[in-house]
Amino acid sequence: MSKVKEFKKDVMHEINMLKTHATSEEKARLNFAVFDYESAYNCIYGQLTGKCTSKRAKQLMDLCCISVVTSESRFLKLKNISISNKEFIVNVEYKGQTWGDDGSWRGYFFRTYEQLSALEGYIYCKGAKNKKIIDYINGTTSTLTL
Repeated sequence: MSKVKEFKKDVMHEINMLKTHATSEEKARLNFAVFDYESAYNCIYGQLTGKCTSKRAKQLMDLCCISVVTSESRFLKLKNISISNKEFIVNVEYKGQTWGDDGSWRGYFFRTYEQLSALEGYIYCKGAKNKKIIDYINGTTSTLTL
């Protein structure tokens, strides 16, 4: 399977798992009009949970994500990158590495942003079908092809 096909398969898995595990209230918050993949509040996980650094966002990511992406140039340079770009590193197994633990007795987690979930990485890509993804997760449409 090609790098692009395998990546899109992982993205679809994450999307379908979000559709399954996000509550109806969370899915109803998805709104493409305010969608901003660079905002902790208005990205996919941010809209679902209030902020993509929340414990609930981590719970959803742990339930839904199976692979992460990164860029040799760091994630901020992923904007409008092509999936086939050699700097776009995909299909690294998700093991919670998008999150850190502050080591305190409170057990606070934080986003490291050194890697993004497959879905978060896809959203940055040229030609990403972000509106269709939001419509599919919140139930406005019943089919999605990436």
